[in-house]
Amino acid sequence: MIRRAAILLGVPAALVALVAVPLGLWRGEYQWLCAGVAAVLVIPPGLVTLILAERLAKTSIFGPLVALGVGTAVRLTVGFGGAVMVFLISKPTFDEQPLVYFGWVLGTYLVTLATETALLAGMKPVVPKM
Repeated sequence: MIRRAAILLGVPAALVALVAVPLGLWRGEYQWLCAGVAAVLVIPPGLVTLILAERLAKTSIFGPLVALGVGTAVRLTVGFGGAVMVFLISKPTFDEQPLVYFGWVLGTYLVTLATETALLAGMKPVVPKM
């Protein structure tokens, strides 16, 4: 479980950093701000999904699939809903380039979803004995 959690947190964070650092040096610190907000809003709900999947896999063969669906809904709500809230609350900050901000959120979401899906696909559910 700890290894999977480290992968789920590390892969998206590393990819975001690998893209954000050169973009920030080239296009300015705004890229780093957008990347940081996106990572904070999108990556932690993936960890909740992984924990949920681990627990559901012990009870049902469809546990990881249910966790993936619930996790996607949670990540959409927290990630994109949170991104809209941050955008509206910190109004002058993201007004200049809103597409860049929401592009970071979308990119981080997709990387986290791909990583989580790969991890959940590798889970071995416990088949209940009859």
